[in-house]
Amino acid sequence: MPRSKRCPHCTHQTLQVNYYHGEEVDVCRQCGGLWFEKGNLDAIIAAKDARVEQADFTDNLGQVLGPCDRHCPDCARPLQTCHLLPDYHLDVDVCLQCDGAWVERESVSQVSKSSAIKHALESMNGGVSWKTWVFQFLLRLPVEYNVKPRSTPWVTWTLIALNTLIFLLYAFDTRTFNAVITHFALSPAAIQAGDAYWTFLTAVFLHGSLLHLAGNMYFLWVVGANLEDALGKLRFLGLYLFCGVAAGVVSVLANLGSTIPSVGASGAIAGLFGMYALWFPNASLTFMFFVYQKKLAVYWYFAIWLALNLFGMLAGGQGVDYWAHIGGFVVGLALGAALRRRVWAANPLLAHLAGPEVQLRR
Repeated sequence: MPRSKRCPHCTHQTLQVNYYHGEEVDVCRQCGGLWFEKGNLDAIIAAKDARVEQADFTDNLGQVLGPCDRHCPDCARPLQTCHLLPDYHLDVDVCLQCDGAWVERESVSQVSKSSAIKHALESMNGGVSWKTWVFQFLLRLPVEYNVKPRSTPWVTWTLIALNTLIFLLYAFDTRTFNAVITHFALSPAAIQAGDAYWTFLTAVFLHGSLLHLAGNMYFLWVVGANLEDALGKLRFLGLYLFCGVAAGVVSVLANLGSTIPSVGASGAIAGLFGMYALWFPNASLTFMFFVYQKKLAVYWYFAIWLALNLFGMLAGGQGVDYWAHIGGFVVGLALGAALRRRVWAANPLLAHLAGPEVQLRR
């Protein structure tokens, strides 16, 4: 009869044969840890990532930190503690002789998704180049470094197309432009008078200039694709519109009696900023310091963006609805905090990429 395998952690417990995603593994019923044979673990990793035909777990490991006080259940040699990946410092214990791996119960998800984590980190740790510099220098728009969405962001693209089409229908004829702004832009005075409540929604789809439209649609594309992938299409659309309306409410309350119309998707997109910052904290956006381009963590980028809006508001800047921006961002932060656990539970990879194990190059 084959020798019974002992748990590397508990030592006195015998491992029990079980199945994990169709592959045979050895499980400790006491501590919940799992012993993966090389072939079994490779098959699980390949099944978790459609881009991988044949995984090789041990070839992708990060730094070997040295032997630990646990021993291989198969050959009894001391296990070696390694980082899961070069840029993902989750410790796993590996037998370099048998190529098996001992994984604590709470780390199983990261190990099984190691290939997907590796591909995501390749995108997140990409470097700036002359191409990104020229793009941002000329357009004054950031470059995003984040995990690539799994699904096509049809809602985001539809919103961009719809905003663009609406703008083209009225923007180049002065009479039509004035009529649209009069009837569909958000006016605090009109709302205060109990009129034109529909403009809370219609104003989100209007823009005052081509530059206004282009800037908003670019940021919608940058953050919208990831959020739509994380939320699902209908929830994403609902939260986008909710943030837009909420930003309009804040704008009206802050500008009671004003007859200056407010238009733009900025408040809705600011709400997306808040959710994006909380759900993708290890993503990066480039910032141009005069002529020096630097990758910044999203919370620093949005902190600078918020500071500029607060400064513009306090300085009495005209032509920008700073209250809508700030209000939308605060609403987005509140929604992001309330929904973060649910979103991460539905998208474990996002939770793993938000953790302290991620090593970023900025």
